[in-house]
Amino acid sequence: MKGGDLLSVSTRLVWSVLLFSAFAVWGLWNLFSIGVFALGLNFTVFWIGMAIIFFVVDPSYRITKDWVWLFPILLIILSYSLYENPWLKWVSFFSLPVIVGTFCAYSHFRHRKNIRWNFQFFLAVVSRWFKPLSVVSASTAAVLNRNQFPFDLSTTSPIRRILLGLLFLIPLSVLVTLLLASADQAFREIVLETLHTAFLVVSWLSLWKLFVSVLLAIALLSAAIGWSGVMEYAESKDEKRIDGLVAGIVLGGLLLIYVAFLSLQFDTLMIEQLPENYHLAETMVKSGFWQLFVLAVLNTGLFFVVYRKTGKLAQWILRVFIVASSLLMVSAAWKVGLYSYTFGLSYEKFFACYTAVFSLGVLLYLVFASFSIKRRNVVKTIAFSALWCYAVATVNPVEKIIFHANLYFSEQANTRVTLTQLTQLSMDIMNDVDKVYAKKLALNSSDMGEWRQWRSEQKNTYCQRAWYEKNMTVFLACP
Repeated sequence: MKGGDLLSVSTRLVWSVLLFSAFAVWGLWNLFSIGVFALGLNFTVFWIGMAIIFFVVDPSYRITKDWVWLFPILLIILSYSLYENPWLKWVSFFSLPVIVGTFCAYSHFRHRKNIRWNFQFFLAVVSRWFKPLSVVSASTAAVLNRNQFPFDLSTTSPIRRILLGLLFLIPLSVLVTLLLASADQAFREIVLETLHTAFLVVSWLSLWKLFVSVLLAIALLSAAIGWSGVMEYAESKDEKRIDGLVAGIVLGGLLLIYVAFLSLQFDTLMIEQLPENYHLAETMVKSGFWQLFVLAVLNTGLFFVVYRKTGKLAQWILRVFIVASSLLMVSAAWKVGLYSYTFGLSYEKFFACYTAVFSLGVLLYLVFASFSIKRRNVVKTIAFSALWCYAVATVNPVEKIIFHANLYFSEQANTRVTLTQLTQLSMDIMNDVDKVYAKKLALNSSDMGEWRQWRSEQKNTYCQRAWYEKNMTVFLACP
């Protein structure tokens, strides 16, 4: 099939998309009532089906050339069938369309391996995101086109003549019925009872699902067709140089501030223990971490602005500047790790550590790129690294890691971990709780009644779901 050509969309494909959309809507309908808790095997199948539609509409997708971004996206999709991870489910639910749209666009650039990822590139990608809007009307016509129906609707067709007869019969029968009902009380009661029964028989929810199915089919066709075809992109070759003196003054001034901060905080960069007061420790670690993370992002942005656009002196200042940022990030990661060890690991702390390690890796890569003779496609490398790191995180049993880490920390003498806080976790840890319930959990928990209540609530919440809304963890915990 020729990518981007609606005329090449076959009747079989349109009907396949319609049937797939109907099954998807019926399988994902509870998303509107219970949110991401309704997403499991059904959501994985939905995205795989959507990928098949994309591959059929546009055969230019190739696993051999696109595996570097297809595989991590596949991991994110499969995560819904593996673990519950409610927080990650929300993040993936909103980020998947952006990720897929971005890398589908990247896949269609001519000479994409040589394209530098910059502001101009991202503008082209964003314009591609909205390309499906330009084919919505054509996709609607393809879905609703009378030629797509698998019956003969020609002028002499019996089906056409029957439908035409019903079209005239319905309004005339309504008019006649109303007139007769107004003339006779008994007949009017029979008509009202019949109408009442008809309204009860008709499933308005099913009709609404059918309508949403048609809308989803149009959206899928529009996305598959709109994101197909080669993207023409003229990269600007004239990159403006930055005044080395100005850049040196800016970077040098900021570097002096960092050096002053590091000298004042030298004794507390790698502290051995946190304050006894929980709120003081929380304020010091959380606010300090996210402030330093924002600074790391700012420093990375400055690197992109100055990288290879100034003289040697400014480039050396830039390297020292990035090294100073790395020291701050190491300090922040250490404090978060110490905070997690002392007070227990949580979703926020786990991903704060994960983010800190990734940010540190990015800063070290920037130092490497600054020394490289060949100019590196820095943004592209960071984007693919972020995709892979997030994909790996989604298929990891995060809640199991949190549970076992806190179980270990609670047995240490110098920690203040409260295991009952883990009752905020989901069904992912059910089997782990059962294994240690009568031993470690009973010895290190102040109130086992909370765990009994947690188990009952988890069973009621997850085990009652439809089989296609479950994942591997729920299947194992709810035999």
